[in-house]
Amino acid sequence: MAKASHRTKKHPQAPQNINITMAIFKGVAFSIAISLILAVGLSIVSLLSDSGFIDNHLEYIMVAVTMVSIFAGSVYATKQTAAKGLLVGCAVGLVYVLFSIGVGIELGHEQVSWLMLGNKLAAGSLAGALGGFIGVNL
Repeated sequence: MAKASHRTKKHPQAPQNINITMAIFKGVAFSIAISLILAVGLSIVSLLSDSGFIDNHLEYIMVAVTMVSIFAGSVYATKQTAAKGLLVGCAVGLVYVLFSIGVGIELGHEQVSWLMLGNKLAAGSLAGALGGFIGVNL
């Protein structure tokens, strides 16, 4: 009788009929939830502290919150699919960025430049790809 490999015990095969689209949208929802939690936490810290550090660097802190959220959502989505990590991660990043730009346009009534849109899409897809790469290997 052959002994089972330790690799199959630690890393079982992924189910074959996983809906990748649903995993992407679950990853985006997870990213949005992380963003909201971090933004509320940042707001509380900003209100309770007298330091001007957060006010002076809010733009950079929000970029970091966005990238961390996209990364976490991509890891979450690719852990569910256990395959196509770069594709799923990039998709999570792109959908999240498009959603956040849509919300920003609706709430802020500001125009979006092509350069800003390109930068956000590139950064979001790269953060998603990194999260997807790491999520598949977890």
